[in-house]
Amino acid sequence: MTQAPPARFPDVQFAPAIFSASPMKNHRAFATTIFFVAIAILAGCATPEFREREPIVDSNLNGIWLIKKAEFAGRDLPVPPGFEMQITGSRYRIASTTNAALPTDRGRIVLFGDELAGQAARMDVVGEDGPNKGKRFPSIYRFSGREMEICVDYAEKERPGEFVSRDGTLLLRVVFARK
Repeated sequence: MTQAPPARFPDVQFAPAIFSASPMKNHRAFATTIFFVAIAILAGCATPEFREREPIVDSNLNGIWLIKKAEFAGRDLPVPPGFEMQITGSRYRIASTTNAALPTDRGRIVLFGDELAGQAARMDVVGEDGPNKGKRFPSIYRFSGREMEICVDYAEKERPGEFVSRDGTLLLRVVFARK
């Protein structure tokens, strides 16, 4: 009778650790490996638009702006005298210069800078301190001489398509004059 040849490497185990006898250890090791591989792929393949970037700044926005006219939900909105908006870089501050009891709103302006010629410029107004803290309002803006017009969606849902505040909406349209 012929004997079977002895196994060449009887003590060598070719199966990776994830296929060992303990199923719970196998699952954790496999999940951890997949997690780190996914992170490495995402980090290596990230395109510049997904990485942190410097804020876009429109120097035309810089300065102190006085409210000339305001409409909310299609109706005129009376604004107390002395309200002004100050913009420096990507930061804004809205406050009353005549009544310290009125709240001050501060935050940042996020510009997109991808508009085509003739289109309204897109921005988000992000409240960081004051009555709008934690809110992000999609908005559009444009300039006409020394005036700036902004239309803001206070519902925080959709960017306005035009500079009109209609009844039944939460659109705020404001015309500012440069101080």
